[in-house]
Amino acid sequence: MNKFQTIRRATVATLLGFAAWGAHAQSYPSRTIQVIVPYSAGGPTDVAARIMSQRLSERLGQSVVVQNLLGAGGIVGSEVAIRAKPDGYTLYFGVNSMAIFPNVRPANNPMPFNVNDFVPIGGVAESAHVVLANKSAGFRTIAEMVAVAKQKPEGVSYGSAGIGGTTHLPLALFAHRAGIKLLHVPYKGAAPAMMDTIAGVVAMSAPGYSGGINEAVKNGSVVPLAVTSAKRLPFMPDVPTLAESGYPDMVFPIWYGLFGPKGLPADIVAKLSAELKAMADEPEYSKKLYAQGNVAGYMPPAQLGQMLADDIKRLGERIKASGMSFQE
Repeated sequence: MNKFQTIRRATVATLLGFAAWGAHAQSYPSRTIQVIVPYSAGGPTDVAARIMSQRLSERLGQSVVVQNLLGAGGIVGSEVAIRAKPDGYTLYFGVNSMAIFPNVRPANNPMPFNVNDFVPIGGVAESAHVVLANKSAGFRTIAEMVAVAKQKPEGVSYGSAGIGGTTHLPLALFAHRAGIKLLHVPYKGAAPAMMDTIAGVVAMSAPGYSGGINEAVKNGSVVPLAVTSAKRLPFMPDVPTLAESGYPDMVFPIWYGLFGPKGLPADIVAKLSAELKAMADEPEYSKKLYAQGNVAGYMPPAQLGQMLADDIKRLGERIKASGMSFQE
């Protein structure tokens, strides 16, 4: 075979490859897409995932169903998703806890996968945690809480959904930053922690925003001290951020994004990402997310991936500086 024949065959092979690539993009999806949510049904992450999945299903003309796979604080569902066949039929609904996973696993029990191997598809929405206090706790602002905590050697108590989770770390890292002691009381979920905040069993908690939280604030069951986002939440415009309360480096937003397993074809990523971008501009879709405490907002794959990497690094530095340990 001469040089020109070799070049021609290589060119034909390349063109055939592009043809197959394009055909693959046009035929996807041809069956049900599964979106893995590593948390329980009915929670904030699950609700946001179901709103997204329903609209995505309508736009694609194919079923998009949510599967809740619980265990190990989100590790179980995440591992199943990352080891799935990269054909676009098993996706993963990620939340900011993805940045926590690599930083809280003890050395004797390392994470069974690399979270950076997830392929970002696009950002979906944002929200934040709300720092809530019992109405009889004796403080109504972050400054007042810090002042009270400095007078209590045993610390001001707060509840969370578990050690090393998204409702634990913001307040734990805030305590280190503010130079105060807070007494952590882990629960089996954010809801029971909030209920015990209302009952006065613990003084505080920091669940993700929900309509139920706003209702509890309106009826006086709890007092909102601050939100953890960079800007005030539109659902609670009168509640300041931790940054506004004197701690500009204490920003812990909640974000949601769609990911796929390593090896997911670029054409499928592009197709799904384009759908998410279009959805974010739809008033009715945005309204549904808003009603559940989320602001719809598309983020391109590269930006989503960079945000995750930055969050992992930043959170790791904060945890290391605080001296927190997660040994089991």
